[in-house]
Amino acid sequence: MPELPEVETLKRRLNEILPGKTIARIQIFHPKSFFGQVDELIGQTITAVNRRAKILTFQLSNHQFLMTHLKMTGQLIVVGQGTRVGGGHPNADWVQDLPGKHTRIQYSFIDQTQLFFNDQRIFGWMRQIDQLGLDQELAKYGPDMINSLVTVDYLAAQFKRRSMPIKQALMDSSIVAGVGNIYACEALFAAQILPFRPAKSLTNQEITELLTQSRRILFKAIDLGGTTFDGKYVDIDGLAGGFQNELQVYGRAGQPCLVCGRPIQKIKLGGRGTYYCAHCQK
Repeated sequence: MPELPEVETLKRRLNEILPGKTIARIQIFHPKSFFGQVDELIGQTITAVNRRAKILTFQLSNHQFLMTHLKMTGQLIVVGQGTRVGGGHPNADWVQDLPGKHTRIQYSFIDQTQLFFNDQRIFGWMRQIDQLGLDQELAKYGPDMINSLVTVDYLAAQFKRRSMPIKQALMDSSIVAGVGNIYACEALFAAQILPFRPAKSLTNQEITELLTQSRRILFKAIDLGGTTFDGKYVDIDGLAGGFQNELQVYGRAGQPCLVCGRPIQKIKLGGRGTYYCAHCQK
């Protein structure tokens, strides 16, 4: 699933291309992927692309928004004028002709540029929404981990009444937004905290280190364009990221810890694969 760094990277790439483009046509290939009135969107111009948590919003000239969630396998690809830019879940749709078998929505702009929303598993969606509706939806999320609103005091107050494993607390978007499975594993390893410890057991010193490491890792992942695992697509310019080369524990079960040399462990927490070093993390 694309996490905060991947979605932030995608937002930045789209913001270089889409603002100022006017929608000429919208084709809906799967009804579960789109919620809105196509007629109200034709002729509208994209003025900005924003991100909050793992959600993208396309701001339109009529003060409406296209709220977009990629979920597990969604991707957005812009094709036109000799360019192919985008991001999200890596698969063959990145390099094949579009629309393809996983294309759910296609936007055509008056300058012939096209935006494709692809989604293998059809969990993702795009939704037309007004400012009030958008505010209500985003109010369900805690502040982004990279936002200055997330302080040690804030996290301590959130954690002190929760017995859930700290990894699940990090991934609870009502507490703090944007930390998915990959970056939660990496942050806890860097902070030397076992993922299954109760959130309320962390000391202020440990929370301080966890916040520091979480932000460091997220900002580095953003700088590198996020994480791309499929080896066939890691070198696709304008689409892939490079943080997969920086991973310390995620996906390394049974391999030696890069710090102590002992094997990396893997368990399931909240149904998600969780990687850690039993020696380095306390």
